[in-house]
Amino acid sequence: MEKDTSFSALDISEKLIEKLLLNNITTPTAVQSQVIPTIATGKSLLFQSETGTGNTFAYLLPLITKIENDANPTKAIKLLVIAPTIELASQIKTQVQLITQVKSTLIVGGAPIKRQIENLKEKPAIVVGTPARLLELFHLKKLKLEYINAIVLDEVDRLISPELRDYTLDLLNAPKKDI
Repeated sequence: MEKDTSFSALDISEKLIEKLLLNNITTPTAVQSQVIPTIATGKSLLFQSETGTGNTFAYLLPLITKIENDANPTKAIKLLVIAPTIELASQIKTQVQLITQVKSTLIVGGAPIKRQIENLKEKPAIVVGTPARLLELFHLKKLKLEYINAIVLDEVDRLISPELRDYTLDLLNAPKKDI
């Protein structure tokens, strides 16, 4: 008997599955089939996959499903995705917008900080950004991380490189609540 490899078998929300279908994404990739069930249980996970194999959706789909199904929704950041570059953070934010209406924002250096502060006042559930700007806004008390359910380190090898290590570690140590 062959294992069912559908998104519904992976307990992805129907709203997300509909959005995937609208974008001609009908079947989970190998990495998605392996990663989604583990992330859905709330376990921490380190995985590696080639570019273009669906690794962004591998973590976004179960985490957004959890946000959408939250019985006690609060107007607070639930998911923080940290990326090493503005380009990658922008791509991730685009992927978020492709599949959900959940409020999200992009926080990166090089963009006007006042606009980013205004975006944070709109209480996004998902924040995607680069470590230095995220940490700067945290220190300014504009980025509140106490209700975070998950933190994703996309391209963790680059996030712990000498140039970004201190920002990343300070940011990971910033939340007030245990994750």
